[in-house]
Amino acid sequence: MTLLTQKMLGWLLLSCLLGYGGYVVFRAYLGPDFLIGFANLFVC
Repeated sequence: MTLLTQKMLGWLLLSCLLGYGGYVVFRAYLGPDFLIGFANLFVC
């Protein structure tokens, strides 16, 4: 493998990891506990 191919694979792997991390954080932030607590702010 050439140096250019290694760099491209490295950036691709990094972008995939960041994308998956963002998805996990987004799903955890909008979990059921958060949504129920957020709805209770307007009811009370």
